[in-house]
Amino acid sequence: MPSEAGQHEAQAPADLKRSLLDTVQQAPATDRAQGKLIRAAKRAARSELSVSRGERKHGWADTDVLSIEGVHDNVRRFHASELSRAQFVELFERPRMPTVITGLIEDWPAQERWTEQALLQRFGDHRFKVGSDDDGYGVRLKLEHFLAYLSDPEHRLDDSPLYIFDGTFADRKGSRDLVHDYKVPGFFAEDLMQHAGERRRPPYRWFVMGPGRSGSGLHVDPLATSAWNALLQGHKRWVLFPPGTPRSLLIPPGIEREAVSWFQRMYHRTQQPDWPAARPIDIIQGPGETVFVPGGWWHAVLNLDLTIAVTHNYASTATFDRIWAHTQKGRPKMSAKWLDTLRIIRPDLAAVVDAMRERGEDQPGSASSSSSSSSSSSSSSSSGSSSSSSSSSSSESEHGQNAGTVPVPKRRRTNEDQADTALSRLDPDQSRAHLDQLAA
Repeated sequence: MPSEAGQHEAQAPADLKRSLLDTVQQAPATDRAQGKLIRAAKRAARSELSVSRGERKHGWADTDVLSIEGVHDNVRRFHASELSRAQFVELFERPRMPTVITGLIEDWPAQERWTEQALLQRFGDHRFKVGSDDDGYGVRLKLEHFLAYLSDPEHRLDDSPLYIFDGTFADRKGSRDLVHDYKVPGFFAEDLMQHAGERRRPPYRWFVMGPGRSGSGLHVDPLATSAWNALLQGHKRWVLFPPGTPRSLLIPPGIEREAVSWFQRMYHRTQQPDWPAARPIDIIQGPGETVFVPGGWWHAVLNLDLTIAVTHNYASTATFDRIWAHTQKGRPKMSAKWLDTLRIIRPDLAAVVDAMRERGEDQPGSASSSSSSSSSSSSSSSSGSSSSSSSSSSSESEHGQNAGTVPVPKRRRTNEDQADTALSRLDPDQSRAHLDQLAA
């Protein structure tokens, strides 16, 4: 059964090793052409900032933003050998409880192949996505230039560094071999979205690499899908808030969703005695650990040093009803094709959809849909504020101020709303007590 490994004060990670990065391409800082490419990528991904000054206007490289002193990792951990897939579903997936799992990636080839040197040798000439421009198009940079960027004194002090968060690595000739370096853990192997078709389904897997102060801004993953994040190198700091936590409380006016900014300016408020919602779950993820993020949970991630990871979103039977409601609302054409296939391959799930329609429960509840956002855009928000603010609240647009001329009938409170409200009132200690009761 799961062990209580979460009640410890996190230890600071080792300083970022730069011995390899400092020798990339024989002193890359002096390469004028390379420098221009790096500055162009920064300018495209962060158009609101001046490359010469704006990237350091907050001086976060000189602050304690990466300090984890006083941060208590309070998530429940367990080793992969301690639970069966069925137990994982009942203890974590179905009740939507985050956890950290160890022992899942020990036999991955990526353990040896995803070092800076090995990646440089295999993919140095390949361009990976390091952000998005103001129009939502990906900003790409060769891996050799990205590694040079990490070691260049001109860029080391950036408030929010460029961050590889590439959702098309498996589809591109130059990087698709990365998919052979890891395998989806059995706990997350069910992949219902595959039945929508590979070309039609939303992005669902990302290769992730970034230095300290880069990260993923506060967001909720799209379509109520769950996610797993396996870390090969470095340390990540996570903060998670339950479904139903008001967006206006987590991202009030004047607070950016960008990871480094949010942790610097907002996190301390969540620890005050007058914080009106559930306190967050805090996680310090180390190498070899896999974080499970259930659908509907707000989360932000801050890299504490150079990290290399892979993350997937997935849809499973345990939470299919929520996923269907959000998918039908957000991707109606895809959901229609998906349902056609499910009627053949998974008639039991098609029957769930039919029953939901009869009960009028085939639309997402306002508590969860109000925080829907694009994983690919929000997770790369540290590389561009335009991406962190591009996803909007579906319920806000439907029931907001712009609906004043037409009366909007009050929506019936659904079971999903009630479940989200219950989770939002559940503190981490209560969550662990609840799981202990289930496991007894």
